[in-house]
Amino acid sequence: MRVAPGRGQVLIAVVMFALTMVAGSIDAITFLGLGHVFAALATGNVLLLGFGVGGTAGTPIARPAEALGAFAAGVVLAHVLIVRRLGRSRRWFLATLGGEAALLAGTGAWVLAGNGTARLPLHGAGPTVLLLAVTMGWHSRVVDEARIPDMPTTVLQTSLVKAITDLLPFRSAAEPAPRLTRMRRMATVAGIFLGGVGGALLHRLGVGPALLGVAGFEAAVAVLYSRTPRLGPAGQGGPSVGQGAGEG
Repeated sequence: MRVAPGRGQVLIAVVMFALTMVAGSIDAITFLGLGHVFAALATGNVLLLGFGVGGTAGTPIARPAEALGAFAAGVVLAHVLIVRRLGRSRRWFLATLGGEAALLAGTGAWVLAGNGTARLPLHGAGPTVLLLAVTMGWHSRVVDEARIPDMPTTVLQTSLVKAITDLLPFRSAAEPAPRLTRMRRMATVAGIFLGGVGGALLHRLGVGPALLGVAGFEAAVAVLYSRTPRLGPAGQGGPSVGQGAGEG
């Protein structure tokens, strides 16, 4: 299916917005259901680790340190797959989205089979956090390779600053940001917020069902992406949005 370049840009921005919601949801589920630790927000884990090292009472050191290590492992895993296996394929982004959804679904199914909808005990929460942190490290490496401007999916500080300045009536010497750029910035902020809301609501069902719900959502995102122009081959100077739109 051939998609007009302008519409393709918007569709890919919608896909990235959805992936931002995925990251926000996973962090909400992890933080609320698996202890005060994040799977995607590495900045939060570094801060928690700093609080623990600084001797703050009640702040663990092991859990954020383990999450950071697992996150790094996910980054390495995705990097090897992208560079060694998928680097010349226009389907690389679709394949990695499917892989992420499969990891989330597998983790959710494992939790559901072993613990049902009950709150996980500490000995079960640890491995679940590690699996989710690996998945979010994978997620972050894939998003970095996609190189969609202003849509990092897991952090919002820079996007928030730029979104605020976009609304101001007085500007710097730079030209006003194009409409699509402003939309991407706002979508990043809104996506993390809505993902947090969604994750908090899903968390009430139990960690396993919540993860399966997020995995199903991401699978739907992958289907949506399959109908957009393909991102160019990984590692070749960023996405080639609008090219290869007719490739199945």
